Amino acid sequence: MSHRPQDPQHQDPAVIGWSHGDHAVRWSHADRTVEKEFAGPTQAALAWGSRILVVEALDDTPYTPTDNAVVYEADGTELVRLRPPRDLVAEPSWVFGFFTAHLDSEGRPVLVIATQVGDFWGHPDLATGTVVDVQEWR
Repeated sequence: MSHRPQDPQHQDPAVIGWSHGDHAVRWSHADRTVEKEFAGPTQAALAWGSRILVVEALDDTPYTPTDNAVVYEADGTELVRLRPPRDLVAEPSWVFGFFTAHLDSEGRPVLVIATQVGDFWGHPDLATGTVVDVQEWR
């Protein structure tokens, strides 16, 4: 069996030079650096597979947009902006948006959803742009 060097165009991206609260997220991909700027401080940035997930600043003011998480392809193309389910609590305006994200033990992203009455977590569904398998965060 021969071993060929991996083609850098097909390498998974890696988040570089990011810290909680930064207004920019940078990642490496295919021997270059991709950078995205955000209006507010970012809450989380992680790479999984060939994608990057960024959680933007959370605005807990009622009736403001809650779609503060975005998934990018490794080349920087926006794939989908995620929306938390609005039916988690009795009043949809109590859903504030995404608080943070991390990878679970299987390497899948977990998004934490902040609400006025408690937090929830789930996995992103890139086809629908929402979060599935939602459970109460304990």
